[in-house]
Amino acid sequence: MRGGSCKMLITTVGMRTQWGKLMATLSEGGDDETLLQVKLNGVATIIGKVGLLFAVVTFAVLMQKMLCRKWKEGSYLSWSGDEALETLEYFAIVVTIVVVAVPEGLPLSVTLSLAFAMKKMMNDKALVRHLAACETMGSATSICSDKTGTLTTNHMTVVKSCICTDVREAGRQRKSSAPDIPDSAMKLLLQSIFSNTGGEVVVHKNGKREILGTPTETAILEFGLSLGGNFLSEQ
Repeated sequence: MRGGSCKMLITTVGMRTQWGKLMATLSEGGDDETLLQVKLNGVATIIGKVGLLFAVVTFAVLMQKMLCRKWKEGSYLSWSGDEALETLEYFAIVVTIVVVAVPEGLPLSVTLSLAFAMKKMMNDKALVRHLAACETMGSATSICSDKTGTLTTNHMTVVKSCICTDVREAGRQRKSSAPDIPDSAMKLLLQSIFSNTGGEVVVHKNGKREILGTPTETAILEFGLSLGGNFLSEQ
C-alpha cells in the first residue's frame, strides 16, 4: 500500500456547488403550468362563472318572493328588523353558493399529485428536476439513460468562455458585443477552432447548416460559428 498527502483548493461550497444548484432547481416550483393544470384552470373558471350565475339567479328569486309578499301585505315601504335579517340570510346563501362553486383546491390537488409522483419516482432511482415533468414521466414504464443515469439531449454546447481574461456566457459571447477582445486574438481563436478539428460544417442546398463530428468537436464548432467565424474561409 502507498500513502501520501495532498492539498485541496475548495472553490465552491453549499448552494454554489452542482449538487446545491440541483437542489435549488428542485425547490423551485417554476412559472410554467402543465397541460393538465391549464385544462383544470379552464374548468375551474367555467365552474366559477356558472356558480356566480346561479347565485345571482337565486338571490333574485328569493328577493322577488319577499317583495311580492310585502306587496300583498301593503308594507313594501316599511322594513322591520326581521326582514332585514331575512335579506341578510339570502345574501349569505348567495355567498355560500359562490364559495362552494369555485374549486380553489383543484390546482393544489394537481401540484400535490405531481409531488407524490415525483417522490414515487425517486424511490425508483429516477430523479425528476422539474415537477411539471412528472405529468409525462409518471406514465413511463421503462426509462433508458446513459451511464450516469441522466436523461440528456445528446448534444454538447459551450456554456462559458474565457478569452483574453474576459469571462462570458456562451450565449452572450458575440463579436459585436465583445469590443474589448482584440481582433488579432479573435482571428487566432477562430483559426484554431476551425483548423484543429476533425469535424466539418456542411451547408445543404436548402441553406440548412449541419455540423458533422464528435459531440465535443460539434460544440466547439458551434461556438466558433457563434463568434462570427466562417468555417470555409478558415480552411
